[in-house]
Amino acid sequence: MKKAIIGVYLVLAMIVACTPKASPTVTEAIIPQADELSKAQTTIAAGEVLFTTTCARCHKPKHEAVASQSYEELRPILASMVRKAKLNKDEIEQVSAYVWSHAAKSEK
Repeated sequence: MKKAIIGVYLVLAMIVACTPKASPTVTEAIIPQADELSKAQTTIAAGEVLFTTTCARCHKPKHEAVASQSYEELRPILASMVRKAKLNKDEIEQVSAYVWSHAAKSEK
């Protein structure tokens, strides 16, 4: 009986681990495009507070990872993280603005 319960648990854990974290449609619905973000310093500062306090509850903030990727590359990651952190729309705007301000900028 114990083996059956453990087996079911392992199968369920694998199913959860293998599910997509954020689809493009979810990302589009949750995380604003770069041109829609507030560039105000107060919004970015509020986003920094949220990023360093909310994200740090589960793992250390990865400022280097943010700086090494573009905002567009980070949007799907943000989509999955803001749902886990249960951020409201204003907080999503603030964290997105902070991440945008520190993300790698593409050379155009």
